[in-house]
Amino acid sequence: MSMNLEIMFNFLMMMGVIMAISSNNWFSMWLMLEVTLMCFLPIMSNKNKLNSESCIKYFIIQSLSSSIMMMGVIMMSMEYTNLILLLSLMLKLGVAPFHSWALSIVEGMQYYPILLFLTLTKLIPIYMLSYLSKNLMLIVIISLIIGSISGLIQNSMKKILVYSSVFNMALIMSSINNHSTWFCYYVFYCISLFLLITVIHSMNLNFINQLIFNNIKIFPKLTIWMVLLSMSGFPPFIGFWAKLIVLKQVLELNNLLLLVLMIMLSLIIMFFYTRTIFISLMFFSDLPKWMLINKFKFNSYLIYMNLIMPIMLFNLKS
Repeated sequence: MSMNLEIMFNFLMMMGVIMAISSNNWFSMWLMLEVTLMCFLPIMSNKNKLNSESCIKYFIIQSLSSSIMMMGVIMMSMEYTNLILLLSLMLKLGVAPFHSWALSIVEGMQYYPILLFLTLTKLIPIYMLSYLSKNLMLIVIISLIIGSISGLIQNSMKKILVYSSVFNMALIMSSINNHSTWFCYYVFYCISLFLLITVIHSMNLNFINQLIFNNIKIFPKLTIWMVLLSMSGFPPFIGFWAKLIVLKQVLELNNLLLLVLMIMLSLIIMFFYTRTIFISLMFFSDLPKWMLINKFKFNSYLIYMNLIMPIMLFNLKS
């Protein structure tokens, strides 16, 4: 696809998202959701056979969920309307237990479409979900458990990103009744994911053990370690402060069970993001550790963003 067409489709996607969150009725939001779908398909497509399969799967799933949503909009005055709309939005978001299709399509996608798939395409369904006023406790708990524990057995970076998205969508849904909280968390999740995918793409990493066995220099490794620590919610990086805002919101709702579950499962997330960091640090450094510390220069904009953004986040919420 030519550069001009790619820019046009990206622009139309952005306009579709902006118009959807500016709408005040379900039909308009559904229409803009379909516009973003039609614009995303050309962006994610290429001549690879595996990618073609991913495009077809994505189109079928999105068409099915859109049909369910349209049926819910038509039956707006009936008893089970909210349940039908909720089902369609869960399917579009790819949260547990409706996440299997997302795992099957990411392997055939490049990293830039994956970034859009895990961030921009989810904004409209989240926004629509915030107006349903439905108790999402069960779905949140299932997504938290599956998103954290299933990531432990994965070696593919792309599948780890999907499970991380399932977990983070659960955190967003836990604070869905507070627009400022979930949107703030969404923004900083997008920033962290952008930083991580930028590093992964620049190093051409597809599997997590490549960090251990590949001959990657220590300074790029340090950069990706910083970004992984941020994604895991390790203080003082932006991922920690974003999760802290959500935990504070859950605490204000007096939902202690969900709060304890979030904290415990966040530790599992932290473990599967940081396990490779420590293994690669221990076994694949040619220089003594004190020499590495003395030689290291903080010249990566990714590291600067991870350290500076917590201050911005604190000012945003105060």
